[in-house]
Amino acid sequence: MKYKGIDVSKYQGNINFAKVKNYIDFVIIRIGYGRYESQKDPKFEENYEGFKNENVPIGIYHYSYAKSVSDAKKEADVVIKWLNGRGLNLPVYFDIEDKSQINLGKNTLTSMCEAFCEKIEKAGYWAGIYANKYFFTTYLDYKKLEKKYTIWVAQYNNTNTYKGKYDMWQYTSSGRVSGISGNVDMDYLYRNIFVSTGGSDGVSDLPDLSGYTGTSIVDALKGSGFDSSLAARKELYKKLGFSDTYKGSSSQNMNLLNALRGDSSYYSSNYKGLSFVDALKGIGVDSSFNNRKIIAANNGIVNYKGTSSQNLKLLNLLKSGKLRK
Repeated sequence: MKYKGIDVSKYQGNINFAKVKNYIDFVIIRIGYGRYESQKDPKFEENYEGFKNENVPIGIYHYSYAKSVSDAKKEADVVIKWLNGRGLNLPVYFDIEDKSQINLGKNTLTSMCEAFCEKIEKAGYWAGIYANKYFFTTYLDYKKLEKKYTIWVAQYNNTNTYKGKYDMWQYTSSGRVSGISGNVDMDYLYRNIFVSTGGSDGVSDLPDLSGYTGTSIVDALKGSGFDSSLAARKELYKKLGFSDTYKGSSSQNMNLLNALRGDSSYYSSNYKGLSFVDALKGIGVDSSFNNRKIIAANNGIVNYKGTSSQNLKLLNLLKSGKLRK
C-alpha cells in the first residue's frame, strides 16, 4: 500500500490544517534541530496541535548537527523533553545530512544514528533514520541501520534508485498542497507503520487488508477485527484522504477497500464526463497540476503539460480502472 504524506517545519508558515488534511494520509513535523532547548522549531507546537485536531497521523523529525555519539545522545534527550510524553503515530526520525558531518567517518556517523535511536526507543517511541540517497550510500552503513530501524530516503526524481531497504521516500521538495502557501516536501510511505506511541492521544492503526481478495469492505474489516460500522468506515475514508462525503455507496466502499489493501491501480470511478480534473475531484483525489503530473509520470507520460490529449488518455485509464498510482 502507498500512503501520501508531507513533512513540514517553520518554513511552511501558517498552515490551513483543515484544507491540507484532504490531500494527505500523514505528516512528519520537524520538532527542532541541534541539542539545545532553544533550538525547538517555533512552529512545532502549532503544527502538532493543528494536525492532531484534524486526526492526521503524525511523526516527527529532528535535524542533527551532532559531531559525536555524545552529541547525538544529547539531541535525543532534548527531543524526548520536547515531546513530553505526547502521542505519535509514526516514528521519530533522525535527520542526518549536514555538510559539517561528512568528515566524521562512516563508523562514527552510523554509531551516532544508533545512539540517537536507542534513546528514542527507550523512551517508548519508534525510531527511524532520514538522509538523502547519496548520504546513505556514501557516509552511513545503511545495511546495518536498515536491520534495526525504519528508513526514510530522499531522492528528488520520478523514480527512487536507492538500492537499500526503505519504507518512505521523499520524492520532491517543491510539492504544492492546498492549505500551504509555497512549496512543501512530499513523501510516499510504502508500509503500514502507523502506531500509537508515547501517550494516549494517538490515532488507531489503519487496517491492513492487503491479504483480502473479496469485494466487501464490511467483511474485510470484520475479518481483521476492526469496526465495520458506517461511522467507522466514514472515519477511515476521511483519514485516507478522500474529500467527498462518505455515504457508503458501492463505489466509495470499493475505493476504501482498494486503498486499504494497496490496490496497484487508481480507484474506480463512475464519472461519465470528459474532464480528468473533475473525475479526480469526484473520487476525492488531489486534482492539482502537480499531482496530475505525478500521476502522468506513473502512467508513462513524462512530459505532462495538461494538454487535452494527455488528460483524455489519463481519464480513459481511470474509467477502465487501469490508472496507476
